[in-house]
Amino acid sequence: MTKPAKKHVNRILLVEDDSLQAEFLESFINRWGYICQVAEDGAKARKLIEEWEPDLILLDIFLPDTSGIVLLQELRDNPKTEQTPTILMSADTSEETSIIALSSGANDFLSKPLKIAELSSRIQKELDLIHYKKSLIELNEKLKIEKKRLLKFFSEDVVEALLTDDGYSELGGSLLTASILFVDIRNSTLLAERNDPKDFAGFISMVFSDLMDLIFSFKGSVNKLLGDGILATFGCPRASKDDALNSVRCAMKIREWVESFNMVKPDFITSHVQLGIGICTGTVFAGNVGSFRRMEYTVMGDPVNTASRLQSLTKEVSTDI
Repeated sequence: MTKPAKKHVNRILLVEDDSLQAEFLESFINRWGYICQVAEDGAKARKLIEEWEPDLILLDIFLPDTSGIVLLQELRDNPKTEQTPTILMSADTSEETSIIALSSGANDFLSKPLKIAELSSRIQKELDLIHYKKSLIELNEKLKIEKKRLLKFFSEDVVEALLTDDGYSELGGSLLTASILFVDIRNSTLLAERNDPKDFAGFISMVFSDLMDLIFSFKGSVNKLLGDGILATFGCPRASKDDALNSVRCAMKIREWVESFNMVKPDFITSHVQLGIGICTGTVFAGNVGSFRRMEYTVMGDPVNTASRLQSLTKEVSTDI
């Protein structure tokens, strides 16, 4: 049985040369549920920052061996600590000191003698902010992964639109007008049986890669890879004014591509590559179906079935579209 991950306990470094004040503050910080360590001067503070990596630093401006301002600037110049929340403290309550502290890169400034309630709220605020920033970074990384996945099936402008739509990842859908394009690689079963699996996989991948680029260039989307074919949509998930025309233009461009490809096809493909294409425009259901465990964006309706039948008929009437 997998053990639950240990909850992170925030580490706070208190840099304070007054031992009585440090002991007093440390007791409260520990009582609030944090782990606190104390440094009485800049030298020990630097060592603890390097080795212990605190989540937040409470830093007195006046230290025996250095200035808290100097130490703060070192923190901000170091990529490892430039984002570490740092609250400066001083018995000097002048406005000038406060301005210098904040302009030097401090996240906050507190005047001594410290008010315990105020200190607690300021610490919590800074830790909440850093947690929020980390969450944003994690979400951005997940978004990059999701975008990379979607780019396998949709053009970049469609992906951008999907990722800005709050409902794109929810179950459900809508009825809309779209053009459906089926493209099938002829005699693919025979090719698979006669050739090395690695060679055949490379061939299919090369064909799919070029076809998908063509589909995307005409504002289409790849809804499904069907083993030896592609189901493409024009008009969903995002519509344009020329979806039907774009689907036909795409089919014509695919025909040109086949002619060019046959001139440079791999040597192990002994006969000309042939494709069959069927297109139908009409009202379809388009949306996410499945469950919370696995969802799939799909299109369903008579136009999908008709496009598939038309593609099959191209074999009987000896044409490609």
